[in-house]
Amino acid sequence: MSESENQLSWKTIKTETQAKEDFIRESQPFIRHVAGQAVQRLLEWGRDEELSEALLAFNEAINHFDEERNVPFLAYARVVIKRRLIDFYRREKKKSTLSLDEGECGRGAEIHYSLSEFSEQEQNKERALEIQEFATRLAEYQLSFNDLAENCPKHQDSRCTLLEVAQSLAKDQEMWQHVIKKKRIPMQALNIKTQVHLKVLERRRKYILAVALLIANEHDFIYLREYVMPKERKG
Repeated sequence: MSESENQLSWKTIKTETQAKEDFIRESQPFIRHVAGQAVQRLLEWGRDEELSEALLAFNEAINHFDEERNVPFLAYARVVIKRRLIDFYRREKKKSTLSLDEGECGRGAEIHYSLSEFSEQEQNKERALEIQEFATRLAEYQLSFNDLAENCPKHQDSRCTLLEVAQSLAKDQEMWQHVIKKKRIPMQALNIKTQVHLKVLERRRKYILAVALLIANEHDFIYLREYVMPKERKG
């Protein structure tokens, strides 16, 4: 679940046990994705200890998070999970395949990675990695950042409409499988589903596809998605 889709306020999540448990449960796909990506293998709930460590890290991230710092929570949680897994491998004396450099892992055995330690330099590094990865993903569909910029609507109403179209595309399993297989949007099906004029869809297809890629891969592109998608959670 993305941050923009979570309707609970941080005050509620931090002060109400049930709300916090619900948020953690709804975030399990993100937690599993980040942990699996970090250790470079598929992890299963109830089998792999790494997921238990990742859950503890996610809970720790909630406890330390301060919305006023204007840092995307999931970006912060992603780093906390990676650092805790490095610590887990050190403690268990396992061979680590983590993608995060061990030199970045903090103070060692007891990691309490506060939000204040999530420096601007680290955030910039995370953003740069996302941009690099998204550029690679766009290239698979013969798109570029220039295409995204040139095809972005100038008017807010138009952008909101196309964001809804992109969400419809990314969340529809049949249409999205078509996109993955054919590397193009099924325009007729999207037109029927959204009732947006076919000429508009054709004219803005590059923008729609690029945004849909962000939505469909939300766990990989936290910063970019925050930039493109409007925040809905209230403080």
